Amino acid sequence: MPGGIPGLIVGAGIAVHLVYLASLHLGWLNRLFNDSSHTGQGFDFAVYYLAGQAVQAGRDVYGIEAGFGFRYLPAFAHLVARGFSFLPAPTAYLVYLGITELVLAADLWLTCRWVPEGGIRRATVLFLWLTSTPLYLELYIGQVSFWAASLLYLLLWTVASGRTHLGAAAWIAAVLVKPNALILGPAFLRQRRWWAVAACAAVVIGSSLPHFLAYPGSWAAFRAANLETGGVQGALTHAGNLGLWGALVSVAAKAAGLPLAGLSTLADLPLWGRLLVLSGPVVALGGAALATLRTRHADPLLPYTLWLTTFFLVYKDVWEHHYVFLLPVLAVLYHRTGQPWLLVAFAAVALPTPFFLLDLSPGVKGPIDPERSWDLATSLFYRCTKLVPVAVLWGWQVRRLLQPERHPK
Repeated sequence: MPGGIPGLIVGAGIAVHLVYLASLHLGWLNRLFNDSSHTGQGFDFAVYYLAGQAVQAGRDVYGIEAGFGFRYLPAFAHLVARGFSFLPAPTAYLVYLGITELVLAADLWLTCRWVPEGGIRRATVLFLWLTSTPLYLELYIGQVSFWAASLLYLLLWTVASGRTHLGAAAWIAAVLVKPNALILGPAFLRQRRWWAVAACAAVVIGSSLPHFLAYPGSWAAFRAANLETGGVQGALTHAGNLGLWGALVSVAAKAAGLPLAGLSTLADLPLWGRLLVLSGPVVALGGAALATLRTRHADPLLPYTLWLTTFFLVYKDVWEHHYVFLLPVLAVLYHRTGQPWLLVAFAAVALPTPFFLLDLSPGVKGPIDPERSWDLATSLFYRCTKLVPVAVLWGWQVRRLLQPERHPK
């Protein structure tokens, strides 16, 4: 461990992370977040576990009834979730925690290899990886977004170091873990890495098609879970959805006087509300595409970090734990620019929202949505604590891409 101030920074990061691990057992932090206040520990991991059991029994993984259902590619169920199902559920969850800690250790090792000469900047990047509260939520509910984010951090390193084939493999692996990693496709295309996109498509289709053909209706279930907005009354948006889409749905519903509990599809909103909701993703996608096509910046990493940031502005379901996907973005941008404001952005997305001040029935598990009782100002205040720094970060990257600048040393 480095000495002096860098050592203190890293030590503080380790101490915070140890608090997270202790809280998994003692529950110190659970009431700070929607997911851990109202959702049982291992909520999402249970979905993986049941999916693994379904594979073992020859059943369709998209037919399991747990949580929000299995929403991932079949390869994850067959290659990862199936392995968990050989163990008792509590043991499997502990194995998951151990794997995630090893993934974190790999991120720290890669940072030490990537960020030059140690010092305060390297220590600060290590601190970022250790202390983000969305990582605590990942561990609590048993999610794998952090696995995918870490693979994308490896991808960014390969782009910077010229290891193109390893980078493509890391991206494809991230897609198989979390399909939302597909959003980086335009960055690959902009850099003429057509072969990587073709390889990703071949792997995804080749590993998914047998399952979709074997189980009629499985493709429709996968598509509906990931791309459609209807199906569950009251779930169009709620306090757990911290993306721009969810914020705009809330604005439209509350401005129109519609109760969130009655909404299941965008068609439940008035026409102007639907247009408002759709305008956010259209602007974000259009801006990212324009900046990517017309980029004049020499840093090859910027298209990738921009598109990863764009995810938070376009997808319909952005949970608080998804903000682990900003860890590689902020880590890379900070260690390549050293701009202090990026640490402010990190603090904004890494610290808890004001949810614990606004919660109803804190600590009570079940389908509780406190936002149904909030007024419009409260909903905006709550979400803007995450969305404002994301929007600023997105705009800053767009501006950098459109302005010529030398490759950072």
